[in-house]
Amino acid sequence: MKQYLEELHKLRIFRLNDVENLVGNLNSAKDLLQNYKKQRLVCQVRRDLYVVTDLASKISLANKFEIAGKITPTSYLSYQSALEFHGLAHQVFYDLWVSSSNRFNSFDFEGIRFQYCESKSLSGVIGASASTFIQVTNLERTVIDCIDKIERCGGLEELIQCFSLITYLDEELLLNYLQEFNKQFLYQKVGFILEHFKQEVKLSDNFFSVCKQKLGKSTRYLTDLTESTHYFKGWKLCAPTNILSVLEQGGENYV
Repeated sequence: MKQYLEELHKLRIFRLNDVENLVGNLNSAKDLLQNYKKQRLVCQVRRDLYVVTDLASKISLANKFEIAGKITPTSYLSYQSALEFHGLAHQVFYDLWVSSSNRFNSFDFEGIRFQYCESKSLSGVIGASASTFIQVTNLERTVIDCIDKIERCGGLEELIQCFSLITYLDEELLLNYLQEFNKQFLYQKVGFILEHFKQEVKLSDNFFSVCKQKLGKSTRYLTDLTESTHYFKGWKLCAPTNILSVLEQGGENYV
């Protein structure tokens, strides 16, 4: 029965129909999978998604990013998980944010929670050079997404810590994604937050001018009312007094 194991190791991540194609019969494929699972030669990630295991440790040979890319035909890494993939994570998280046009139920596998997010757009979704399995938002799209939903980046403190590691952003791409999402509050938040990193990420005055042109008359809060106590007139936004203070104090508190 182990004659097919080498072929499955080549696939690494596979579905029942892949095994059926390999053995030529659906029932035989089910029996093979059941047998391999008992021997811990393969493990089941979720319904109709399997990975081969390391023969010694019995741990999945596919990493969490690769598994995320195979959950659905349209799944890709997003939000904090995309930042992590791009090497910008500040903390370790056990939630993996996975956007997809095809809905799936969030699930746990090997200590990781694979969290479903509805995909609003495929703009800026790229294939990773490191693996053919992985799809991920590019850096500019990731920045826009994380500012749009700061809670999916681990909160404002984590977002600021991650953004402090970025050395360049393509402002044309940023503006394209902002235009596509067309959300006034998002222009407001993006302009306010990225202004703190203007020199580091090499954004022009024109970028912030465009963002300010989209401001409405309403005053918004960047975070909750108890934390966002200072009013920034130029952005019509209430926010913590100094969001960069987390960098100066090692990520402790906003001052």
